[in-house]
Amino acid sequence: MSLGSRVERLPQTSAADAGQHPVVVGRARQLQEITALLGQGSADSRALLLSGEPGVGKSALLGEIARGMSGAGAQVLSAVGVRFESELAYAGLHQLLLPLNDRIERLEDTHRRVLRSALGYGGDPVPDGLHVSDSVLFLLRQAATERPVFIVVDDLGCFDRASSAVLGFVARRPAGSRIGLLAACRSGAETFFGRAGFTEYELPPLDRDAAVELLGVRFPGLTGPTRDRVLAQAQGNPLALVELPAALSGPQRDASADLYDVLPLSPSLRSRHASRVARLPADSRRLLLLLALDDTGDPGVLRAGLRAGLRAGSDDPKALTALSAVESDRLITFDDTNRRFVFRHPLMRAAVVEASTLTERCQAHRTLAEIRAQAPERRAWHLGRATLVPDERVAALLEDAGHRAARRGDATAAVATFTRAAELSPRPADRGRRLIRAAYLAADATGELRAASELLDRARCADPDLTGSLTAATRVLLLLNGGDGDIDLAHRLLVEAIETGSHGYDAADDALIETLHVLQLVCWSAGRDALWKPFHAALDRLEPAAPPLLAACLDRLTEPRDVSWDAVRRGRRGGHVRRHIDALMHLCLQDFPAGQWEEAETLATEGLTICEERQYPFFSWYFEYHQALLAAVRGQFEESRSTADRITQRAVPRGVLAAAAFADHARVLAELGAGDHECAYRHAVAISPAGRLAPHAPCALWVCMDLVEAAVHTRRTAEAEAHVRAMREAGVAALSPRLALVVAGSAALVAPDDGAVGCFEQALALPGAQEWPFDLARIRLAYGERLRRMRFVTEARAQLEAAAEVFERLGARPWADRATGELRATRRSRTGPKHGSVTLTGQEQEIATLAATGLTNKQIGERLHLSPRTVGSHLYQLFPKLGIASRAGLRGALASLPGGNAC
Repeated sequence: MSLGSRVERLPQTSAADAGQHPVVVGRARQLQEITALLGQGSADSRALLLSGEPGVGKSALLGEIARGMSGAGAQVLSAVGVRFESELAYAGLHQLLLPLNDRIERLEDTHRRVLRSALGYGGDPVPDGLHVSDSVLFLLRQAATERPVFIVVDDLGCFDRASSAVLGFVARRPAGSRIGLLAACRSGAETFFGRAGFTEYELPPLDRDAAVELLGVRFPGLTGPTRDRVLAQAQGNPLALVELPAALSGPQRDASADLYDVLPLSPSLRSRHASRVARLPADSRRLLLLLALDDTGDPGVLRAGLRAGLRAGSDDPKALTALSAVESDRLITFDDTNRRFVFRHPLMRAAVVEASTLTERCQAHRTLAEIRAQAPERRAWHLGRATLVPDERVAALLEDAGHRAARRGDATAAVATFTRAAELSPRPADRGRRLIRAAYLAADATGELRAASELLDRARCADPDLTGSLTAATRVLLLLNGGDGDIDLAHRLLVEAIETGSHGYDAADDALIETLHVLQLVCWSAGRDALWKPFHAALDRLEPAAPPLLAACLDRLTEPRDVSWDAVRRGRRGGHVRRHIDALMHLCLQDFPAGQWEEAETLATEGLTICEERQYPFFSWYFEYHQALLAAVRGQFEESRSTADRITQRAVPRGVLAAAAFADHARVLAELGAGDHECAYRHAVAISPAGRLAPHAPCALWVCMDLVEAAVHTRRTAEAEAHVRAMREAGVAALSPRLALVVAGSAALVAPDDGAVGCFEQALALPGAQEWPFDLARIRLAYGERLRRMRFVTEARAQLEAAAEVFERLGARPWADRATGELRATRRSRTGPKHGSVTLTGQEQEIATLAATGLTNKQIGERLHLSPRTVGSHLYQLFPKLGIASRAGLRGALASLPGGNAC
């Protein structure tokens, strides 16, 4: 049996629902490593000690490995150390040997009497330890002759001295016995079991991915900020991960209620850990409370705390005694790598806080505020926690700290800080303003819509006359993500708030600028010219000037990737969610033309997950569009079409016409890949009419070459030429290197034969053209097709082979097939194959092959640049040659030709 593929099963805790099965989280790597140390087979005779902090999952792994060994045919003997039995001789041995009681009775007299006496079954005196050890080893070896024996001991530190000595005796004599041993104990715990000479495996905490998975299974309704707080405090400890959320109220789990500075413990854990804190001296408890509330582990805090909190110099024996008591009780330790103090167990920090009084916590926060005088955000936060009545001075400091946190991207901290500032604001107007700022950030940056809605309601209660642009922006974000998402209503709310506001169009007014950013998002999503007019009018009135990100209309394909990746990394660490989503969208937009399709697919999946988990459903179409795009170019046409239809069905009723245009872009590529150029043309002109570049259709420029190609194949030469002229007149080529390639490729498509070679060569020679492999390969394919029709077969083959190689590498199956088909055509003789007296021209052979695949005359004509009537005429002449009467016989007739292919 292989344990490497198994996963850890955590034991039930007091937080678990009755009857619920154990939670499954990832421990595959640890299981593989432990299995390797024990040996792959159940017959291996090895001993291993498993150590780890309390709650890290030792018992779960013991159980999983024991089940695996039992399944592999071993007899598993298990025992759990119990503290109150640690003084009872052979109490642990009694548990272990219980399944072998019948075998004990069949032993020869000496060993039977020894074991019965040791286990308390007879009235004889308890023999000495060596005799007991010999008899146990004899019993186990006898049992192992029938099948391997595997001993599992949990909580070895609570095993009695006598049983531990027997275990050590057995474990040191494994050779040829088929007896294995796996025992678990807490890291650093003292035991009666001599560890010398045994392999020890330290079980680490869960990594972040496994911890997130565990929380998702046990607490699926846990919102992002609350989840991040739990992850940070639990530090990968499975017990903490399942107990900390269990102690929170429903509103705290969904982030509609404030969280404590340190998350509380469940009653069972509180009783377990509180006693360790309670027995410490008062000075030691004060020192621990400082470390718990500061949560940085900075040694400077400890030194300052010793001076300020204990009213003694750093060399005062009383101060040193306080620190010594904390360290000797193994509550904290010093991390030499990071140069900071850490709690040995993540739950101990919560236990320290819960063991303190409100007065003690306020005093500790005041001390920390003095210590952190040079760190404005931390100082303000500690002052806010030390203040119990409204105080405008402290509220103003918190408001400034909230702005600082928002600027550095810590939206969760900013929401909490603005909320606390509002709670300490004496004046209703200030309270309302600060709550609105918190509500806006909750809606825009953290995705906590319920919390944002409640903060908005609290702001209105605090100041019933509250108006302003940021209020409207918050309402709009809630409308887009939590309501019906009506774009026109969102637009009216924003425009009215901006035009009636008292901001004076001051470009330094943060609330106004934030609102304009939301209006920009709404206008972009609407995809309609008329909605942009109020936005541009507001920009023109800003004094002294509009911020660059509002004033500029950027081609996001040219934005440095490191900027987007930085936003993604911050988002993955719990930063600004909407910036995370925007950055993922921009990276996907860059990845697709750059040919990095696998990364685009991965990022699109991540984006959809974030939209679902962090309550941003409005933006999910960003990533569905990319999925539809990738499905189209890979030949998964039905999947692409259904995804595009799903986007359109949601977007159009809400007025989100940009999403509908993006969906049309996916449809264009799907139909081009399928060879339906007529349908592709209709979808392309729905985005931007031929001969005109729609000014506010986000993907109008990306679909230019698609439109021209579809127009050429459907014999709309005038429309194709008009669109190329529109691109040139608008200076599209100057916007980005990729668009320069699109313009040059489009111009080559419409060029007459006598100028086509020069146009295609000019397009291929553009600097950086290789950076856009799909576009470049499509241009090479069109070039090769043109050269073949112009009878430059050798030159055509070179372009077609280069195009086919790129399409194959990218996985663009429809285009790869098309290029391969063209290559086959270049290798046919001028007269074509013969079958008896049958002779087909190259063109007849190609038409017959396409018709045999089921294409209509119109579709064949689009591919070969022939009219449907010409295709029909060729087929009419072909049927008699091949001895058939209809298309149904084409496949068989072609297959019967020498060297023929049945398609």
